[in-house]
Parts: sequence; C-alpha cells; structure tokens
Amino acid sequence: MTDTIQTPADTAADKATEVVQTEEFLYLDPADIIIGTNVRTDLRADHKEFRKSIKERGVLEAVTVYRNEDGQYVLLRGQRRTVTAAEVGTPTGLIPARVVPQPADADRIGDQMVENIHRAGMREAEIVAGVEQLALLGVSAAQIAKRTSIDRPTVNAALAVTKADQSRNRLDSGDLTLEEAAIFAEFEHDPEAVERLENAKRWRRSLAHEAQRLRDEAAEREADAAEVERLRAEGLPVLSAEEVEEADEVLRIERLVTEDGEPLPEEEWPNVPGARVHVVKEWVYPEDEYDEESEDGDESEDEDYEPAEPYQQYVPVWVVTDLAASGLRRRGTSGSTSADSSDEGESEEQAEVRREERRRVIANNKAWASAETVRREWLATFVARKTAPKGAEALICEAVVTGHHSLSKAMDHRHPMLFTLLGVDRPTGYYGAGHDECHKIAAKASTPKAATMTTLAAVIAAWEATTGKHSWRNPTAWDARVLGALVEWGYQPSEVERILLGEEPQTSTGSDEPDDEASDDEASDSAA
Repeated sequence: MTDTIQTPADTAADKATEVVQTEEFLYLDPADIIIGTNVRTDLRADHKEFRKSIKERGVLEAVTVYRNEDGQYVLLRGQRRTVTAAEVGTPTGLIPARVVPQPADADRIGDQMVENIHRAGMREAEIVAGVEQLALLGVSAAQIAKRTSIDRPTVNAALAVTKADQSRNRLDSGDLTLEEAAIFAEFEHDPEAVERLENAKRWRRSLAHEAQRLRDEAAEREADAAEVERLRAEGLPVLSAEEVEEADEVLRIERLVTEDGEPLPEEEWPNVPGARVHVVKEWVYPEDEYDEESEDGDESEDEDYEPAEPYQQYVPVWVVTDLAASGLRRRGTSGSTSADSSDEGESEEQAEVRREERRRVIANNKAWASAETVRREWLATFVARKTAPKGAEALICEAVVTGHHSLSKAMDHRHPMLFTLLGVDRPTGYYGAGHDECHKIAAKASTPKAATMTTLAAVIAAWEATTGKHSWRNPTAWDARVLGALVEWGYQPSEVERILLGEEPQTSTGSDEPDDEASDDEASDSAA
C-alpha cells in the first residue's frame, strides 16, 4: 500500500505548486531493513513488556526509512522497534514504515538526537486516565496489562487511584507518585491511617512498611472483634475493645481476694458485681514430641530437628473494671483498694522499666511481622531479575567460601525459601523432595549472567529463611551484611529492620521466647 503526498513549493517567486518529493507508506519485513547509523546505541531491547507488546500487537507506530542507491530500505528512526520486531516477530510478520528521501548526514544526526532527547513518556496521571477509560469500557485489569504492556502492579495501582478522589488529585498535582497514591487511596477512608502515612512520607520512611502495619493492625482488630462476638453469642458478658480502652483498670478476678483475704472460687466469678469477660491472647507452646521420642539416645537427626513453633490463642478471662463495686480487693492490702505497686522486691521504677521494655518488645515484634511481608514481596521481584546487581559476586563468594550456616541449611533442605520467592511449588513428603525442581532452576540459568543471578537468589533466600522476630533482638554481622546489600540494591528497610544495620539503639530483653503480649504478672493489675 502506498500513499502519495504532494507538498507546495517553498519559493515565494513561484506561486505554482510542484511535486517536490513523493513519500510512501509501506509494510515491510523488519529483517529486510538495513539498520543504518544511529546516535542511539543502547536499545534496551531486553525490556520484557516491550518485547511482549511487539510480539502480540505488532509495531503500532511506523518506523522511518529511506531507499539507498541499490533500492534497499535503510532505517532512519525506529531502531528499537525494528530490531525487536525482527527478533520476536509480529502477528503479520511485517511492520509499518514511512519511506522518505535520504537526508544529509547532518540532518540525520540532528533529527535522531531531537527524537530521543525530547521524547517524553506518559505522565503517571495520564496512565491512570488511560487505564480508567479502558476499565469503563469493561476491559479487565489482566486485559489492560496485556493490551498496554503495562505491568500488572501498575495497572492495579492506577485502578485503585481512580476510586479515590483525594489521592488522584494529589497525583495530578505531582504531590504523590502513582505508587504512593495507590497506598493513600487504600486508606483514604481512615483519617488516622492517612495521618500515619503522611508522617511516614514526611520523615521519608517507607510507605509500604507503614501500609502493611496498618493492614496487619486492621486484621488483628477484625479477628479480635470476631472472637468477642462469638463469645457474646454464647452468653458471656464480653468487653469490647473500646470498653477495655476506656476502662480505668481491668483486673483479673483470679488475682483478687475477698475481704477475708481468700481467693474467690472460680464458679463464683460470674456472680461478682460488675464482672465481665476480657478476651486476651496467650502463647501456647506445643509439647516437644522429639525429646520424648529420643529418650533412647538416638541423636542422628539433631541437626535437622526444628521444634514446633509456639502460637497464640484467645482466652476469655473474668475481670472487674470497678474494684470497689466488686467487693474484692488486691492481694497484700487490708481492705484498701490502693494498687500493689509492684512484684515483691521490685521498686515502682524498676517495674516501669520492665513494663516499658515489654511494650517495646511487643511493638517491635509486630513491626517485624509486617516488615517481613513487605520484604518478601520485594525479594520475590528482586530474584526474578535477569542480571545480578553490582557487588553480587562478593556476597556470593563470602557466603560460599565461609560456608555460612544459613546457606548450608538451605542446601540440605532443597532451598525451600527460594522456591517460595520464585513462586515454584515444592513437593514434600518424601526423602529428597525438591531435587528435580532445584535441577530445573539451575538448568534454566544457562548463561553466566543468569547463573550469577540464580546463585545470588539462593544466597539471599537462604538468609531470609533464617530471619524472624529474633533477628532484631540479636542481629548478627551476616544480617547486617545481607540487609545492607539489599538496601544498596534498592530495598527501603523499616525502622525495626534498621536495627540489624546498627542504626538504632538496642536493649536486650533477656529472653529468647516470644513476647508479643504482656506477661501474666504484668497483665494482672494493669489496664489493658
């Protein structure tokens, strides 16, 4: 197909029009086009989404070529599109091309520079508008990503912003990036959450970490409320979270005594004036079955043994919120309702220090759980890279040569965390499970770059598998080494993770056991 375009003569003396040049519009095989000299040398032709778009939808914007003396088509503009189309193909096998006269070298170089220097990508607000228009036409998020070759997380973020006016206005004004606007849009209905996000942004803390903490806290509140409603359905007078927060004191009946100094029988607790039920969470430690089975002295599997993880469960506790009305009193008092200041032999100052440390442990443990979610989502994207970042070889060398225990353990167990981060199902239930899958992962790394990246992924996944709430309490040099490398490669750590880097003072808790909730001693006589 050809189009002939006539242009008017450019001389003022001659008013008549003349055909100064003929231009054509053709469809050409990209493999037949000669790649002429171009000022642009970095084609970035390995961009996955760009290659996918060319292969599925073809070249949408015509390239520019000219005919040389031999009648061959030589490329002027559209080098990246042409090269990629020749490599991956198009639905028709052809690409659109505009044929122009051969320019002088000076004109060619100038035009190529102008085209690349002044090319502007779509603003994020324009991407949101485009995604919104497609969504209004009934195009699904998956189809939008496919049609536009925009990655799915960006499409999801754009769709989220279209439903939140305030966040979208801030995106349009340039106050927020698309990623930030999507986070604010999620919590736009909650002023307190928005305020926390604003503070995080103001102090340049990670919005992703703050958002995950908000999600986890909301999920915890929802679970707590569901348990309250369940117990109320059974007829128990359960305090809501709001009632607990508003109470001056929440005292366990089991820790109180009668006027005679005797503990009240459990069956009498519901009859105490003003008695209510407070739902608390307590740690459960599964019995160590391994120790029972190993009484014969067989220690052949000691190194592979991992004790069952402790977990939390809801426990209904009878309490009073008005000690005087209950007719009970604290232990150690003679009819007085004044608080027993602390444990025996402990001053009030010491008790407050202990309580403050417990609060810190609880807060940091919850922060670590939230950070783990964000970190592993980031790592899942990171390990999918095609090439390793700068400094990867040194980290790999250190892990392998020193035989770091995290890597040794991962190798012994067929890299379970690597499977998780790569999104690969790992078979279990038999000796050597995962061997074939590990072999497939290694076989796919057929180039030096791919092999380096795969090995780096294995090293990082092995470290990640050994992290937990203990990590911020007892950070190691290897924790600082790996996390420091991740930060250099683009990861933004949360405040609690920065403890591993030595950027925050740390006080030892003196215990390696989970401390997500206050101890029984502390909870007995203090407001929740």
